[in-house]
Amino acid sequence: MKFQHFLIAALLVVTTSGTAHANRKIDAFTNPVPPQTLPGTSTTAELLWVGTLNGVSKSEDKVSQSSLSGVMGGKRVADLIATTTSNLVTTTIFDGSLSYATGTGASGKLVLEYGATTQLNKNLSSELAFELEINGDMDDGASPRPVLLTVRVGTNGLTRYGTAQLSLAKDGVYQLPFSWFSGGVDFTDVDYISFTFDASAVSAIDYTLIGGLRTADCLQTGTVIADITIDDFIAKLPQSNLPGYGMVDFMWAGTFDGTQKFFAQEAQSNLPGTLGGQRNTIMVVSDVNNFLTTSVGGHVLSYATGYPTSGLLSLQYGAGGDLNANLSQARAFELEINGDMDDSSPVRPVSLTTTVRSNAVTASYTTTVSQDGRYYVDFSSFPGVNFADVDFVEFQFNASQVQAIDFSLVGGLRASACIR
Repeated sequence: MKFQHFLIAALLVVTTSGTAHANRKIDAFTNPVPPQTLPGTSTTAELLWVGTLNGVSKSEDKVSQSSLSGVMGGKRVADLIATTTSNLVTTTIFDGSLSYATGTGASGKLVLEYGATTQLNKNLSSELAFELEINGDMDDGASPRPVLLTVRVGTNGLTRYGTAQLSLAKDGVYQLPFSWFSGGVDFTDVDYISFTFDASAVSAIDYTLIGGLRTADCLQTGTVIADITIDDFIAKLPQSNLPGYGMVDFMWAGTFDGTQKFFAQEAQSNLPGTLGGQRNTIMVVSDVNNFLTTSVGGHVLSYATGYPTSGLLSLQYGAGGDLNANLSQARAFELEINGDMDDSSPVRPVSLTTTVRSNAVTASYTTTVSQDGRYYVDFSSFPGVNFADVDFVEFQFNASQVQAIDFSLVGGLRASACIR
């Protein structure tokens, strides 16, 4: 009993604290800006606006938010600045995208800050670049209307700063390599990041940032292809009842306070940050006398086990309806794991079986996860599967042959076009 109580306390620490590994999403764009009442109306809208609206003018609209599940560090400062108040410029954030829209006149500037109110203290040294995808009308007219992107990074307790710039002149995925940053920036201790999208020199510009602001662990030449998110691990599991404790933010199986559960399952839909908006999570104990937990949040999935043999964790996407997902531009599934598989002797490996179904063809591939790091499952391991039309994907982590195994999946599950 004492051990079970300790495991609960440890789980709560794991799911609320930071991780030493890079968090690939800086902002998933799943947390909208707060609503405000539009001037001259009783209508509220989740947007920022500058310029003139219904006879009311303002040159700046700035908001600071906290407790954001899809944001690195949980806090974001968004600042929209007008070039002229005779125009109208708006910004909205919703469902994985940020949209910026301008009237016919001169546009403005959007600044997104992370670590402005509380230092991030993030280690991004395993990453190689910042990355984003933009779709807009920068090159749709007779004259180019580029947006100038400036990224500023503060490190080592904000004692070192460096900047890098890039002109966003057409639709596509852009990378800003960390090697571009001046000022002796130390990416092992990143405390502040800002992204400034400056369109003040152009007029009538609209654009959308798709899939969030993120880091990349693989540099690409030529046309950059973004990772395809399977699960960002920002949508939490439903609360479950733990005997003697009440409702908790994790699922569990095994034995607790005399109550036994051989398995636990949570089928979820309409989830932000998941492929097809769905996730089916299944946990099965190999010894019912054990106590297993799984939690999700802050771009991390955490799995914890007591001392008898562990069990099995399955993450399914498409179980509630075919995904019809086109993954053909990717080359492999990718994940990052941090656990105690090799912290003692003998090694306690976890078996990972990935299953993919496309129409009537189903194929599986099993690999052994025996130490911390990034793992790739190449699409060539699934013969006959049409990755242009994927209907179902499952990641099954089998630890039923080992004891006291804990691990975290960091940064989500994804399909990647670039293998490092």
